[in-house]
Amino acid sequence: MCEDKEGCQKPENLKGKPSDCMPEQIKKCHGDVTEHPCVKKS
Repeated sequence: MCEDKEGCQKPENLKGKPSDCMPEQIKKCHGDVTEHPCVKKS
């Protein structure tokens, strides 16, 4: 979905790249999800 700060769904909470988010941060931003919606699958 999004690769960088401009594409992040919650850029105000982002402290680095979406792929650097800890599970606690992902849950805070996106609720109870299994994968970070802002990180593109490879």
